[in-house]
Amino acid sequence: MRAYGSSSGVVARWPSPYVVASGALLLASLLAPLLPPLRWLALAAACAGAPPMLLRALAAGPALDINALMLVAVAGAVALGDYAEAGAIVFLFTAAEWLETLACTKASAGMSSLMSMVPPRVVLAETGEVVSVRDIGVGTVVAVRAGEVVPVDGVVVDGQSEVDESSLTGESFPVPKLPPSEVWAGTMNLDGKSRGFFLSVTFGK
Repeated sequence: MRAYGSSSGVVARWPSPYVVASGALLLASLLAPLLPPLRWLALAAACAGAPPMLLRALAAGPALDINALMLVAVAGAVALGDYAEAGAIVFLFTAAEWLETLACTKASAGMSSLMSMVPPRVVLAETGEVVSVRDIGVGTVVAVRAGEVVPVDGVVVDGQSEVDESSLTGESFPVPKLPPSEVWAGTMNLDGKSRGFFLSVTFGK
């Protein structure tokens, strides 16, 4: 068990055996019109994919989360004798959770990659002193020279340049920046006029 939204360090590239088993049994049950006993495979599909849902529902305690509600829906379908619906509920829900986990893992990896691009130190505009990005606060004015990565989110207060924001937007064309344009950490200052530009920090680290 792990907290929702946390990363275990292993990318869930492939679905779990529960999802695969549930999907395979549900697919086989579609042949029930030709061979009626195969309708029981839909019930087996629901049972094969239900254990993770049951464990998460138990971990939630008395609170009714989405897993508990899905189990209620499955139990209702089984009680009505609609085994195909019960199997479909379990398979679609477990497959959707796997896709959500995969998307969250990729998003987290992208954010980690972006954060690794941000320089750990900044240059104070007033003194030229180089300090840690963690030591600056809101309203501090820092210098960003041509070819440097913008270290913090801020607003341009002096100078002009073009900034590559493809690390955030995916669009690789330069965006002109001049006072009072906003700039974002992780973007690249491309061709600042001689000294680049100065920006006032909007979010302290």
